[in-house]
Order: sequence, then C-alpha cells, then structure tokens
Amino acid sequence: MNYKKLIEERKSTRDYKKTTVPKEIIDEILQFSEETDKLIPGIETELLALDKSKVYEQLKDTAGYQGIMLEAPHYLIMLSEVRGYYIENAGYLGEKISLKALDLGTNTCWITFPESEKVKKRLFLNTDMEIVAIMALGYDANKSRVVNQDNVGDNYSKSQLKIVKNNVSTRYSIEDLVYIKEWGHNAHYDELENRGLLDALNYARLAPSTMNRQPWRFILDEEKVVLAIRDDENIREYDEKIDTGISMLYFESLVRQTLTETNWVLDEPDKDYHQPDNYKIVGYCTI
Repeated sequence: MNYKKLIEERKSTRDYKKTTVPKEIIDEILQFSEETDKLIPGIETELLALDKSKVYEQLKDTAGYQGIMLEAPHYLIMLSEVRGYYIENAGYLGEKISLKALDLGTNTCWITFPESEKVKKRLFLNTDMEIVAIMALGYDANKSRVVNQDNVGDNYSKSQLKIVKNNVSTRYSIEDLVYIKEWGHNAHYDELENRGLLDALNYARLAPSTMNRQPWRFILDEEKVVLAIRDDENIREYDEKIDTGISMLYFESLVRQTLTETNWVLDEPDKDYHQPDNYKIVGYCTI
C-alpha cells in the first residue's frame, strides 16, 4: 500500500451511504487483517465483519461518542487475546485495516464502546477474546475536498502534504512535536530533513487521536526515535493505548516507505529524557 497517499486521504467518516460494500471487498479486508504484520508479533486477533442488522440497534444506546452510535451498512469488530500491549497492537492493526479499507475505496470510523463483556453480550459473541476495536465501514455520503496542510518552512516544496479536510483542521507543527536528544530542545526542519525523517514525522502528526488531542511527542536521540504520550485525566487508558498504536503505525510505515526497515520496541530506553510528569515514554525504534 502507498501509505503516504492513504494517510493524506484518511478521514473519519461519520455519514454513510446506504450502499452495501461488495462481499469480495469485505473478504479482502478480512484476509488482510490475518496476513499483515502486527505491532506485537504472534498475538492472536480476529476480525469480524457484521452487517448493520446485527450491530446498529444492538449498540444504539451503548456505543458511540456520548452514546450516539454511527449508522453504517457494516461494522468491523476486532477481537484479541489479552496479553502485554494488546491494546496498542489493536490501535496499530485497526488503523492499518482502516487504511487498507480506504485503499479498496471504502471508508471507516473508529467507534467508542464500553467494556468488552457488555458489547459481546449484546452482539451474542461467545468468545474468550476481548473486543478491542469497533469500526464503521461503508461509503462516505459527503465528499470532502482535499487541502494542503502546514507550511514546513524552507522545505515546503520538498514535503508538501495534502490531507482530507474533515472535522479536524488544527494540527501542531513538527517543531512543536519533535525534540532533539532531550525534552524541550525543539527540532528544526533542516535537521529533520538531513536525517531523512521529515516526511515520516510530518505524516505521523496526522495520525487520528481521541478528541484530536495530538498527544504524541518524539525525541530524536542519535539513532533512536523515542515516543512519548501525554497522559490526560479525561482520557481513558484504553484510548491512550489505541492512540499510541496508531501513531506508531504512521511513523513506522513512512520510515519503511521512505528510508529503511524499523520496528518499535515497547519499552523505555535506559535514559532520562526529562519529560514532564504528564508524559510517559511508551517505546522507541532504531533508524
């Protein structure tokens, strides 16, 4: 997949046509979910594709932001075994599936939901695995225009981005999100381009996040890229971990597409980066 192009076009679709998605496309999405790489290799997951008749009324007063369920012709339900970093893995894999769905001409949106057991009961799912993600699937009823996003200083011509305008229009600049060697030492565009990381970091900041809070900060320390996530009191731990997985996917996929192979290590490096108390380091990768 061309991750650059897909991330540029990615948006959360909240209004869907009644048109159903052909079975062969749904089957391709399901097959992709089984075969693609995960953030945590070997973790057991399963993706279900259910029609509206089996999900919408059942979750109408339970799932969705502030209890308002999105109406779509189909829903993707991700199940996972419970083990270390399984929720971060769900964010990584779920967003990867969302980009694959977009690549196939369909649209998606993550749906907020309560605890897994309550949803499993309402959907009559008899499984020991936990529900870790629910996404609406269908065709966008509102075609949105594509706009250029954020001038990146002198390197604008080399890293000119396009994103699909939706309900989220404000993004932090790269210089607000990236530090060099230590917290507070802001990066500059020229330095990021010299390291070959300007594109990857520029696209990583376009990752969707809960309430568009954009909680990620990156620290570049020699060959390491360290990821820190802000801990907000009004955000569930589940959502923080989903946001972590999504941001890891965006950065990793662009590094692989534009620079080199890399993988995230979900652990803290043996170094104090002096981040504020409301930020925690969740992982790092080597470039």
